[in-house]
Amino acid sequence: MTGAARLGPWATINSALLVALFFLVPTQIAPAYVLTGLMLVFWLIEGQWQQKWQTLRSNPVFWVFQAYFWWVVVSLLWTSDMTRGWNMVSRYLFFLLSVLYFTVARREHTGRYLAAFAIGVGLCEVLAIYNWLHLNHYPDWPDSLRAPKDAMETAPFVDRILFGPVLAFAGYLGAWKAITTSGRIRLAWALAVLSTFAVLSFSASRVGMIGFSLMMALLAYQQLVRHRWLALAGAVVVLAACASALYVFSDTVTRERIGQIFSESHQLDTAVNESLPHRYKMAVNTMHIIAEHPWLGVGAGDFTAEYKAVNDQRSPAWKPTHNPHNQLLFNLAITGVLGGVLLFAVWIAPPWLTRRWPDDGLRQLRIGLPVFYFFICLSESYLWRSNTGLMFMLFAALLYGPRPITWSEDSARPGTASQAATNLDVNPTR
Repeated sequence: MTGAARLGPWATINSALLVALFFLVPTQIAPAYVLTGLMLVFWLIEGQWQQKWQTLRSNPVFWVFQAYFWWVVVSLLWTSDMTRGWNMVSRYLFFLLSVLYFTVARREHTGRYLAAFAIGVGLCEVLAIYNWLHLNHYPDWPDSLRAPKDAMETAPFVDRILFGPVLAFAGYLGAWKAITTSGRIRLAWALAVLSTFAVLSFSASRVGMIGFSLMMALLAYQQLVRHRWLALAGAVVVLAACASALYVFSDTVTRERIGQIFSESHQLDTAVNESLPHRYKMAVNTMHIIAEHPWLGVGAGDFTAEYKAVNDQRSPAWKPTHNPHNQLLFNLAITGVLGGVLLFAVWIAPPWLTRRWPDDGLRQLRIGLPVFYFFICLSESYLWRSNTGLMFMLFAALLYGPRPITWSEDSARPGTASQAATNLDVNPTR
């Protein structure tokens, strides 16, 4: 199915629910679970099992995601704490749900999904701006929605740990749309990028600011890639310009958090439980766990206990953790070498496996999504986190699920390809 007119009623409803999920990415995760449950019910009622099976079995990206999820489940065989183990498995449930999302996503509805995500982020940015003004200049204003992170948190629903990366990817998406579209819609996307930049400057999210700068650099490289040395130079300039601008325009709280990176980098072993030294200590202790259990890991449920034992022995003054704030180390610790290989496959395989797909205008995003997650997952287990895990799977379903609509495929159906290109709002295959 490629044209919207040929969708059955259940498929149409589910695609609309998927639009709603894109909108909900920067908000509370509970409504997303409810909508996914409804989507699953309608998906089961719809049937068409043979068609869905053919869609999934021919998609190698789907199998990579399933392998990644099920290896976590298999690791329960050698875990001791089954309660924590199943809790860990539930954290990766979005990878299992690729069965649903990959068969619900519709290529001709791409524009709707992207617009819904942008609108959801935009509304959260408006609330964040209000919160910042309220906290810093207008204390008499009524209280608004604010995540309970700390007294100066401005993010409305989820704290800066989750909100910052969502903003960073939204900025990349907005800049990409501003470049690849034309007319008034280009101006709208450009203004969206400026809004994202403004919110990042007072978000206190270092990951968000670094991620945004890196993705702007990647986009510059992607646009100039035909001239490799010019592309590399442009990427370096854009990276430096974005990072410098975010620092210059950042507020006091955000600037202080940036400054902590440099001051704490000289005290990695002495600044007990401070942000950067604590992450360093968690990485070192986790590598000791990996060294002791290199092949299979400790199992999905035993990381907390194993880390506490290592921490008590090697760094008792430091706080224990249930998450080493590094997705790669986390996977190696709980699922061993194969788990690490599968994680790299999640990052690397999708753009590689789809590299020969016809150019439908989304190729840059197919590269940008795993590149973004690779970098942010070095500072936090973002595939394990709720909102960022959902964001990854939704965009993965959109970008790697349905194959691109091409002129050759639809030449026998007049109007289909042109309608698809209109709905996509991207350049059709040349």
